[in-house]
Amino acid sequence: MLRLRPERDEDEAFRYRLFCESRTKEWDPVRSNAVLFEQLMQHQFRAQTVGYRSQFPKARFDIVELDGRPIGRVVVDRPGTMIHVVDLAIVPSLRNRGIGTAMMQSVIDEAQHSGVPIQLYVSSENDPSLRLYLRLGFAPIVSHPSYILLERQPGGDR
Repeated sequence: MLRLRPERDEDEAFRYRLFCESRTKEWDPVRSNAVLFEQLMQHQFRAQTVGYRSQFPKARFDIVELDGRPIGRVVVDRPGTMIHVVDLAIVPSLRNRGIGTAMMQSVIDEAQHSGVPIQLYVSSENDPSLRLYLRLGFAPIVSHPSYILLERQPGGDR
């Protein structure tokens, strides 16, 4: 059974592993140097952790569990005028099984009920996630070489 639960301190090792597994092609040039890659990932993980907590102090930081084991993470901020999906990551071995769609559908249902848009950023290199969000009715509103800001208006297509 799929469920969300609040992040706990003991989730840090899982979150770090998920963070490393979720890095896109931009890190490929340093993957061959294991020591350098580990140092960079530790630094980036700490920066993301501190950054998310300071930028989104009221966000929900949840672990996605399947049958009681952690399989992903979702961070959602609700500043009032919109819902901001800050982060959504699923372990690679369980991607393309509808889990991300189910997580996003829950957020879409909430936004529909509240009458607010959803915004999220996706890496320009993350084609699978971009396809998912476009299929769920998100549209690009800002494009940058490294990311795309997507938005889904309430009442948008599914």
